[in-house]
Amino acid sequence: MPKVITIFGATGGQGGGVVSALLKAIARGEDYAVRAVTRDPDGTKGQNLKSKGCEVVKCDMDDKASVEEALKGSYGVFLVTNYWEHFSKEKEIDQGKRVIDVCEALVVKHLIYSGLENVKKQIGIDCGEWFSLQYIRD
Repeated sequence: MPKVITIFGATGGQGGGVVSALLKAIARGEDYAVRAVTRDPDGTKGQNLKSKGCEVVKCDMDDKASVEEALKGSYGVFLVTNYWEHFSKEKEIDQGKRVIDVCEALVVKHLIYSGLENVKKQIGIDCGEWFSLQYIRD
């Protein structure tokens, strides 16, 4: 069974780059599956990702149930928040915390988080061995 890697912002610059790298790894025989998270799975970019073999899903990062559904069964997650969508530091931090909390509850093995705010400082997580902008669980 392939390891599901869930990519937030899959149709954007950062997330799109991660999707591209994972698709190349899959083409080389790596055992991954890409779950692309976007606001518009039926749009041109979402359909393009589907045609390349990605599972494309919609997720509202303000809704915990939506985040749980998007992350269910994930081995790894690339999370990019989008401050420029709402121009709210507080909202970006809340969305990041929500995704991190769901990753922890679902025992996601790897998380890479890219956000505008300083994650360690703003989220207030004990950054010991669990988290340092990237975490890996043993």
